[in-house]
Amino acid sequence: MLEFLSAPSILPGAEFRIFVALAFTGAAAFFDMFNRKWVPNWLLYSSVAAAVFLNIAFFEQALFIQAMLFGIAVFAIGYPLYRLGQLGGADVYVLAAIAAAIPYLSKPLLAASQSVPYPFILSVLAPTGVAFILHMLARFIPFISRSLAKGKVKFTAKKLAAPILLVCAFSIFIYAVSSLPFELPPAYFAILAFLAISLVFFSLFKEQIKDSMVEFLPAPRLEQEDVLALEKMDGRLVKKLKLGPLLDKKAIAALKKSKAKSFPVYTKMPFFLPYLFLGLVFSVLFGDLLFYIVAG
Repeated sequence: MLEFLSAPSILPGAEFRIFVALAFTGAAAFFDMFNRKWVPNWLLYSSVAAAVFLNIAFFEQALFIQAMLFGIAVFAIGYPLYRLGQLGGADVYVLAAIAAAIPYLSKPLLAASQSVPYPFILSVLAPTGVAFILHMLARFIPFISRSLAKGKVKFTAKKLAAPILLVCAFSIFIYAVSSLPFELPPAYFAILAFLAISLVFFSLFKEQIKDSMVEFLPAPRLEQEDVLALEKMDGRLVKKLKLGPLLDKKAIAALKKSKAKSFPVYTKMPFFLPYLFLGLVFSVLFGDLLFYIVAG
Protein backbone atom coordinates (compact mmCIF):
# COMPACT_ATOMS: atom_id res chain seq x y z
CA MET A 1 0.00 0.00 0.00
CA LEU A 2 1.02 3.61 -0.46
CA GLU A 3 2.34 5.62 2.46
CA PHE A 4 -0.10 8.23 3.78
CA LEU A 5 0.81 11.58 2.21
CA SER A 6 4.60 12.03 2.41
CA ALA A 7 5.24 10.32 5.73
CA PRO A 8 8.84 9.13 6.21
CA SER A 9 9.50 5.45 6.82
CA ILE A 10 10.50 6.03 10.46
CA LEU A 11 8.51 8.28 12.76
CA PRO A 12 10.90 10.69 14.53
CA GLY A 13 10.84 10.16 18.29
CA ALA A 14 8.51 7.19 17.95
CA GLU A 15 9.43 5.68 21.32
CA PHE A 16 8.86 8.96 23.18
CA ARG A 17 5.58 9.52 21.35
CA ILE A 18 4.36 6.04 22.24
CA PHE A 19 5.36 6.41 25.88
CA VAL A 20 3.60 9.77 26.25
CA ALA A 21 0.44 8.58 24.48
CA LEU A 22 0.27 5.43 26.61
CA ALA A 23 0.89 7.35 29.83
CA PHE A 24 -1.79 9.97 29.28
CA THR A 25 -4.34 7.56 27.82
CA GLY A 26 -3.74 5.08 30.66
CA ALA A 27 -4.17 7.83 33.27
CA ALA A 28 -7.39 9.04 31.61
CA ALA A 29 -8.70 5.47 31.45
CA PHE A 30 -8.01 5.05 35.17
CA PHE A 31 -10.05 8.15 36.03
CA ASP A 32 -12.79 7.06 33.62
CA MET A 33 -13.16 3.74 35.44
CA PHE A 34 -12.63 4.75 39.06
CA ASN A 35 -13.65 8.41 39.26
CA ARG A 36 -17.27 8.24 38.07
CA LYS A 37 -16.20 8.86 34.45
CA TRP A 38 -14.78 12.28 35.39
CA VAL A 39 -11.32 12.93 34.01
CA PRO A 40 -9.54 16.04 35.39
CA ASN A 41 -9.27 18.93 32.95
CA TRP A 42 -5.57 19.38 33.76
CA LEU A 43 -4.90 15.87 32.49
CA LEU A 44 -6.82 16.41 29.26
CA TYR A 45 -5.18 19.77 28.52
CA SER A 46 -1.77 18.33 29.39
CA SER A 47 -2.24 15.43 26.96
CA VAL A 48 -2.93 17.83 24.10
CA ALA A 49 -0.05 20.10 25.12
CA ALA A 50 2.31 17.10 25.28
CA ALA A 51 1.28 16.04 21.78
CA VAL A 52 2.08 19.50 20.43
CA PHE A 53 5.40 19.60 22.34
CA LEU A 54 6.43 16.23 20.86
CA ASN A 55 5.95 17.54 17.35
CA ILE A 56 7.99 20.64 18.19
CA ALA A 57 10.76 18.60 19.83
CA PHE A 58 11.00 16.28 16.83
CA PHE A 59 10.15 18.97 14.32
CA GLU A 60 9.75 18.20 10.65
CA GLN A 61 7.58 20.67 8.80
CA ALA A 62 5.47 18.22 6.79
CA LEU A 63 5.05 15.89 9.77
CA PHE A 64 4.14 18.78 12.08
CA ILE A 65 1.41 19.93 9.68
CA GLN A 66 0.05 16.40 9.33
CA ALA A 67 -0.01 15.82 13.09
CA MET A 68 -1.79 19.11 13.80
CA LEU A 69 -4.32 18.48 11.01
CA PHE A 70 -5.07 14.97 12.33
CA GLY A 71 -5.57 16.26 15.88
CA ILE A 72 -7.79 19.13 14.74
CA ALA A 73 -9.82 16.86 12.46
CA VAL A 74 -10.48 14.36 15.26
CA PHE A 75 -11.51 17.15 17.62
CA ALA A 76 -13.74 18.74 14.96
CA ILE A 77 -15.53 15.42 14.41
CA GLY A 78 -15.70 14.44 18.06
CA TYR A 79 -16.82 17.72 19.61
CA PRO A 80 -20.30 17.80 17.97
CA LEU A 81 -20.80 14.18 19.08
CA TYR A 82 -19.89 15.28 22.61
CA ARG A 83 -22.42 18.12 22.48
CA LEU A 84 -25.05 15.62 21.37
CA GLY A 85 -24.27 13.37 24.32
CA GLN A 86 -22.90 10.58 22.11
CA LEU A 87 -19.28 10.85 23.23
CA GLY A 88 -17.59 12.00 26.42
CA GLY A 89 -15.69 15.28 26.43
CA ALA A 90 -12.63 13.50 27.81
CA ASP A 91 -12.85 10.95 24.99
CA VAL A 92 -12.59 13.74 22.42
CA TYR A 93 -9.48 15.29 23.99
CA VAL A 94 -7.69 11.96 24.37
CA LEU A 95 -8.50 10.88 20.81
CA ALA A 96 -7.22 14.20 19.46
CA ALA A 97 -4.06 13.94 21.58
CA ILE A 98 -3.30 10.44 20.27
CA ALA A 99 -3.93 11.55 16.68
CA ALA A 100 -1.47 14.44 17.06
CA ALA A 101 1.16 12.61 19.13
CA ILE A 102 1.36 9.57 16.80
CA PRO A 103 0.21 10.70 13.35
CA TYR A 104 1.32 7.39 11.86
CA LEU A 105 3.32 4.34 12.96
CA SER A 106 4.89 2.22 10.25
CA LYS A 107 6.93 0.05 12.65
CA PRO A 108 4.99 -1.52 15.58
CA LEU A 109 7.09 -2.54 18.57
CA LEU A 110 6.53 -6.30 18.23
CA ALA A 111 5.74 -6.74 14.54
CA ALA A 112 7.22 -6.17 11.12
CA SER A 113 6.92 -2.83 9.37
CA GLN A 114 3.46 -1.97 8.04
CA SER A 115 2.29 0.55 5.50
CA VAL A 116 -1.33 1.63 5.79
CA PRO A 117 -2.84 4.56 3.85
CA TYR A 118 -4.53 6.28 6.78
CA PRO A 119 -3.63 7.95 10.11
CA PHE A 120 -2.63 5.84 13.10
CA ILE A 121 -5.70 6.88 15.10
CA LEU A 122 -7.86 4.88 12.66
CA SER A 123 -5.74 1.82 13.37
CA VAL A 124 -6.35 2.36 17.09
CA LEU A 125 -10.12 2.58 16.63
CA ALA A 126 -10.43 -0.91 15.11
CA PRO A 127 -9.31 -2.97 18.17
CA THR A 128 -10.94 -0.35 20.42
CA GLY A 129 -14.27 -0.92 18.68
CA VAL A 130 -13.99 -4.70 18.88
CA ALA A 131 -13.18 -4.59 22.62
CA PHE A 132 -15.98 -2.11 23.30
CA ILE A 133 -18.56 -4.18 21.39
CA LEU A 134 -17.53 -7.35 23.22
CA HIS A 135 -17.96 -5.52 26.53
CA MET A 136 -21.40 -4.27 25.50
CA LEU A 137 -22.50 -7.74 24.40
CA ALA A 138 -21.24 -9.33 27.63
CA ARG A 139 -23.04 -6.67 29.63
CA PHE A 140 -26.40 -6.70 27.86
CA ILE A 141 -26.93 -10.27 26.60
CA PRO A 142 -27.73 -11.57 30.14
CA PHE A 143 -30.01 -8.57 30.76
CA ILE A 144 -31.86 -9.06 27.46
CA SER A 145 -32.11 -12.81 28.06
CA ARG A 146 -33.82 -12.22 31.41
CA SER A 147 -36.17 -9.68 29.84
CA LEU A 148 -37.10 -12.13 27.09
CA ALA A 149 -37.70 -14.92 29.60
CA LYS A 150 -40.05 -12.66 31.58
CA GLY A 151 -41.92 -11.62 28.43
CA LYS A 152 -40.96 -7.98 28.81
CA VAL A 153 -39.79 -7.62 25.21
CA LYS A 154 -42.43 -7.16 22.53
CA PHE A 155 -41.52 -7.40 18.86
CA THR A 156 -43.50 -5.11 16.57
CA ALA A 157 -43.21 -4.63 12.82
CA LYS A 158 -41.66 -1.21 13.40
CA LYS A 159 -39.06 -2.64 15.79
CA LEU A 160 -38.17 -5.46 13.39
CA ALA A 161 -37.82 -3.21 10.33
CA ALA A 162 -34.32 -1.89 11.06
CA PRO A 163 -32.76 -5.29 11.97
CA ILE A 164 -34.30 -6.87 8.85
CA LEU A 165 -32.87 -4.10 6.68
CA LEU A 166 -29.45 -4.60 8.27
CA VAL A 167 -29.56 -8.35 7.56
CA CYS A 168 -30.59 -7.70 3.94
CA ALA A 169 -27.85 -5.12 3.44
CA PHE A 170 -25.23 -7.44 4.95
CA SER A 171 -26.40 -10.35 2.76
CA ILE A 172 -26.16 -8.22 -0.38
CA PHE A 173 -22.70 -7.01 0.62
CA ILE A 174 -21.45 -10.54 1.28
CA TYR A 175 -22.81 -11.70 -2.09
CA ALA A 176 -21.10 -8.80 -3.85
CA VAL A 177 -17.77 -9.41 -2.10
CA SER A 178 -17.89 -13.17 -2.75
CA SER A 179 -18.35 -12.43 -6.47
CA LEU A 180 -15.07 -10.51 -6.71
CA PRO A 181 -12.33 -12.02 -8.92
CA PHE A 182 -10.03 -12.48 -5.92
CA GLU A 183 -10.47 -14.40 -2.69
CA LEU A 184 -10.61 -12.66 0.68
CA PRO A 185 -9.38 -14.40 3.85
CA PRO A 186 -11.95 -16.07 6.18
CA ALA A 187 -10.98 -13.64 8.98
CA TYR A 188 -12.37 -10.80 6.87
CA PHE A 189 -15.80 -12.42 6.71
CA ALA A 190 -15.63 -13.40 10.38
CA ILE A 191 -15.09 -9.77 11.41
CA LEU A 192 -17.90 -8.62 9.13
CA ALA A 193 -20.24 -11.24 10.55
CA PHE A 194 -19.33 -10.23 14.10
CA LEU A 195 -20.06 -6.57 13.36
CA ALA A 196 -23.30 -7.40 11.55
CA ILE A 197 -24.60 -9.62 14.37
CA SER A 198 -23.69 -6.95 16.92
CA LEU A 199 -25.48 -4.24 14.94
CA VAL A 200 -28.59 -6.40 14.61
CA PHE A 201 -28.56 -7.14 18.35
CA PHE A 202 -28.19 -3.48 19.36
CA SER A 203 -30.81 -2.39 16.83
CA LEU A 204 -33.31 -5.04 17.90
CA PHE A 205 -33.00 -4.34 21.62
CA LYS A 206 -32.15 -0.62 21.46
CA GLU A 207 -35.04 0.44 23.70
CA GLN A 208 -34.26 -2.10 26.44
CA ILE A 209 -30.55 -1.22 26.37
CA LYS A 210 -31.25 2.50 26.63
CA ASP A 211 -33.79 1.96 29.42
CA SER A 212 -31.23 0.02 31.45
CA MET A 213 -28.89 3.04 31.41
CA VAL A 214 -31.45 5.59 32.64
CA GLU A 215 -31.95 6.71 36.22
CA PHE A 216 -34.46 9.33 37.36
CA LEU A 217 -32.67 11.93 39.48
CA PRO A 218 -34.03 14.85 41.50
CA ALA A 219 -32.87 18.31 40.44
CA PRO A 220 -30.29 18.70 43.28
CA ARG A 221 -28.41 15.64 42.00
CA LEU A 222 -28.06 16.91 38.44
CA GLU A 223 -24.51 17.74 37.41
CA GLN A 224 -22.90 19.46 34.46
CA GLU A 225 -22.24 17.13 31.51
CA ASP A 226 -24.94 14.70 32.61
CA VAL A 227 -26.77 13.37 29.56
CA LEU A 228 -30.56 13.68 29.62
CA ALA A 229 -32.82 10.98 28.15
CA LEU A 230 -34.88 13.57 26.29
CA GLU A 231 -37.17 10.92 24.78
CA LYS A 232 -38.42 10.10 28.27
CA MET A 233 -39.22 13.70 29.21
CA ASP A 234 -42.31 15.81 28.61
CA GLY A 235 -41.82 17.18 25.12
CA ARG A 236 -43.43 20.46 26.06
CA LEU A 237 -40.92 20.99 28.88
CA VAL A 238 -38.01 20.11 26.59
CA LYS A 239 -39.23 22.59 23.99
CA LYS A 240 -40.01 25.32 26.54
CA LEU A 241 -36.58 25.14 28.18
CA LYS A 242 -34.80 24.48 24.85
CA LEU A 243 -33.03 21.50 26.38
CA GLY A 244 -30.31 19.55 24.65
CA PRO A 245 -28.95 16.16 25.74
CA LEU A 246 -25.91 17.63 27.49
CA LEU A 247 -26.57 19.52 30.72
CA ASP A 248 -24.83 22.79 31.52
CA LYS A 249 -25.28 25.33 34.35
CA LYS A 250 -28.05 27.17 32.54
CA ALA A 251 -30.05 23.99 31.82
CA ILE A 252 -29.67 22.73 35.41
CA ALA A 253 -30.87 26.06 36.80
CA ALA A 254 -33.90 25.96 34.50
CA LEU A 255 -34.76 22.39 35.49
CA LYS A 256 -34.50 23.26 39.19
CA LYS A 257 -37.09 26.00 38.66
CA SER A 258 -39.49 23.66 36.86
CA LYS A 259 -42.24 21.76 38.66
CA ALA A 260 -40.90 18.32 37.71
CA LYS A 261 -39.63 16.26 40.65
CA SER A 262 -37.14 14.07 38.80
CA PHE A 263 -35.42 13.85 35.43
CA PRO A 264 -34.21 10.88 33.33
CA VAL A 265 -30.43 10.84 33.08
CA TYR A 266 -28.12 8.32 31.42
CA THR A 267 -26.12 7.51 34.54
CA LYS A 268 -25.11 3.98 33.53
CA MET A 269 -23.50 4.64 30.17
CA PRO A 270 -20.45 2.42 29.56
CA PHE A 271 -16.99 3.93 29.80
CA PHE A 272 -14.90 4.19 26.65
CA LEU A 273 -11.38 5.28 27.57
CA PRO A 274 -10.25 1.90 29.01
CA TYR A 275 -11.04 0.29 25.65
CA LEU A 276 -9.27 3.11 23.83
CA PHE A 277 -6.22 2.36 26.00
CA LEU A 278 -6.43 -1.34 25.08
CA GLY A 279 -6.76 -0.42 21.41
CA LEU A 280 -3.73 1.85 21.66
CA VAL A 281 -1.65 -0.85 23.39
CA PHE A 282 -2.57 -3.42 20.73
CA SER A 283 -1.80 -1.02 17.88
CA VAL A 284 1.61 0.14 19.12
CA LEU A 285 2.65 -3.46 19.81
CA PHE A 286 1.25 -5.27 16.78
CA GLY A 287 0.16 -2.62 14.31
CA ASP A 288 -3.02 -2.31 12.30
CA LEU A 289 -5.64 -5.02 12.96
CA LEU A 290 -7.23 -4.68 9.53
CA PHE A 291 -3.80 -5.07 7.93
CA TYR A 292 -3.58 -8.60 9.30
CA ILE A 293 -7.12 -9.45 8.24
CA VAL A 294 -6.66 -8.29 4.63
CA ALA A 295 -3.10 -9.65 4.37
CA GLY A 296 -4.14 -13.01 5.86
